[in-house]
Amino acid sequence: MKYLPTKASRDYWRAMAYLEGLIGPRVDKALKMREKNPTNWTQVSPMFQESMLVKIAAKEPKYTRKRLIAEGIGMLIAGTDTTAHTLSFAVGELALNPRVFQKAQALVDQCWQSNGGINTESLKKLTYISAVIKETLRLYSVAGGSTSLEAERDTVIEGNLIPRGTIISWSMLAAGRDPEVYGNPEEFWPERWLDQGKGSNPLPMITFGSGSHRCLGEHLAMVEATVMLGMLLRYFDWELVNGRSSVEQLQQNLLMYPSDGMPVRFKARDFQCIEET
Repeated sequence: MKYLPTKASRDYWRAMAYLEGLIGPRVDKALKMREKNPTNWTQVSPMFQESMLVKIAAKEPKYTRKRLIAEGIGMLIAGTDTTAHTLSFAVGELALNPRVFQKAQALVDQCWQSNGGINTESLKKLTYISAVIKETLRLYSVAGGSTSLEAERDTVIEGNLIPRGTIISWSMLAAGRDPEVYGNPEEFWPERWLDQGKGSNPLPMITFGSGSHRCLGEHLAMVEATVMLGMLLRYFDWELVNGRSSVEQLQQNLLMYPSDGMPVRFKARDFQCIEET
């Protein structure tokens, strides 16, 4: 049996089939272009997705149609839901942690008073907001479920031999809550990303990968998320309609998401009161 026939599994494979149907024709086009002109791969379609697929197909001639479809789906997902997904959980955790909410909001207000808003210069001062984003990513990684890689060579990890070709899977959700790495892992504590001494090893930020395969969009994603969360903190207060259950009862499809959709009640801030204080 390929998978347990739960509703979540059926939804997942239905979504994957849809994406494969969407990406498949573009992969076929990329493969045809590779066969037609295998050396001059700079002459590609103006469509970004197809251009990337053509370049990957040309640079990696051993890539099969199946592998290219997987690469295409990865690019599509990475460029759409990831930042919005992270911001949703950041909003939820801030609502549940008033101390963090008030500290973050006060820093954003100071940014407005001294710089008139969020710009290139003031963004450097919003390190605490960036820490809120990192803490959110630690607890609610976009790929919260099982992540898999294939060993390209025989590898020994802590005395255990991993033969070449072995598929290695691990849970990003569990890794981000490992008590041996992150103290009090269930606590939403952005300060852990700021209080790292010079002599200590920096905390691992595994969400964006590592090494040569680390996400190229990491910096852009962090800037986008920091600016967007800063704007929300400046103009709104909010609370979770269903309380903590929104971040505790999760489901997994292509991405991890709250079972209840995480309804949030926003309230515009009274800037007259803010200025008076």
